Amino acid sequence: MRKSVLKVGFTSVCVSMLLLTSCSDDNDDLTLSEDTTTTTDSDEIEEASSTVDSNSYILAVAPDDGVFLIDHDGNTLYDWDFDGDQLGNDAELLSDGSLLATIKVDNPQITYGGYGGSFRKINADQTIAWNVDYSSDTYISHHDVNYLSNGNIIFPIWEQVSQDDAAEMGFSGNFDIYPDAIIEMNPLTQEVVWEWHVTDHIVQDFDESKENFGVVADVPNLIDINYNNDQSDGDITHVNGITLDEENDLLYMTVNFYSEVWVIDHSTSTEEAASNAGGNYNLGGDLVYRFGNPLAYDNIGEVSLNRVHYPNLFDDNRMLLFVNNKYDNQSAVAEYQLSPPYELIAGQDNEPELIWEFTDSDLYSNGLGSGVRMSNGNTLIAEGTGAIWEVNSDGDLLWRFTNYSRPWRAYAFTKDDEAITALGL
Repeated sequence: MRKSVLKVGFTSVCVSMLLLTSCSDDNDDLTLSEDTTTTTDSDEIEEASSTVDSNSYILAVAPDDGVFLIDHDGNTLYDWDFDGDQLGNDAELLSDGSLLATIKVDNPQITYGGYGGSFRKINADQTIAWNVDYSSDTYISHHDVNYLSNGNIIFPIWEQVSQDDAAEMGFSGNFDIYPDAIIEMNPLTQEVVWEWHVTDHIVQDFDESKENFGVVADVPNLIDINYNNDQSDGDITHVNGITLDEENDLLYMTVNFYSEVWVIDHSTSTEEAASNAGGNYNLGGDLVYRFGNPLAYDNIGEVSLNRVHYPNLFDDNRMLLFVNNKYDNQSAVAEYQLSPPYELIAGQDNEPELIWEFTDSDLYSNGLGSGVRMSNGNTLIAEGTGAIWEVNSDGDLLWRFTNYSRPWRAYAFTKDDEAITALGL
């Protein structure tokens, strides 16, 4: 097994690449290791752990199998009853022990990978608190959902734009398209309280007689609607993950078919979100920041993402991302240091600093995937078409679990977390 780790000190420009060789038996459901070599490139990087994070349980979210809370011995401590319905993609364990899950609706009209159409909040005692559908012939919720501190839920949707309407927007293809939108809803009243739509923030350089014509490179805050004009099924953007930073009122989304992370200002009203003015950044719903693929807006800078999942924002504005095809049929988990407040400048390198990366010749998922930092500094990885991994900061494999066919995400919860206590564990 060949693996590579990039580590960068926070106050230095020192970069170290570690090329290590080790063996594991992929036929085993569970692989544990407690023997590793520790090296660091900066005093500011903590010493790598030599053991698994024994203080944590793991929430495994696998669309084909279900949702399971497990320990490092592979024991299932708790699982959830979906009453015969199929999990969409995401499920979020809340502090009161309830689970917010995406559910696949029956007979959907839009069926791209990751579709859902319904949400369910399941109490810790397995009773259902509520169900909410968001699906029709022309739109459907998909992939991800966040539960907000005010009790609202926020999630991405695909919405249909007819071929004729798309042509008027300056789209160069000859087919219906399904760009993304973001919906915030009160699940108890089912009132939509905020929304944002890709189609309100586009630019095109294809047809000067149509709407939104301009020079793509001159307007980095807008989205080139023709970047994926050959995506003939119409799924041109494919947002697959969202994270709302409630402290700074910023929404991050992984946009798989643009190989980017987009950031928008959630402090706007719905009216402002449809415009290019208002909110904390006074940009309305235009992008306040984007990174990973400057080619998507004809800009300079290094391309560091190639298909991407789960914008996991954590301590001090760091972000972990699962990069599906970073190294030609080899995935990676990349950590970036972000620096809000943000600014996008045309013709300048707007990319953030890559401060850590793990990859391995056996790590590959062309769809799904996540990375989570654990309480002891290890990183928990869901390899979307394979296994759940735990590695330390030096990239040593400490644990690998292969019981689930398609792990969407794996979340870590310390054993004294409120959610774990609420489950009676």
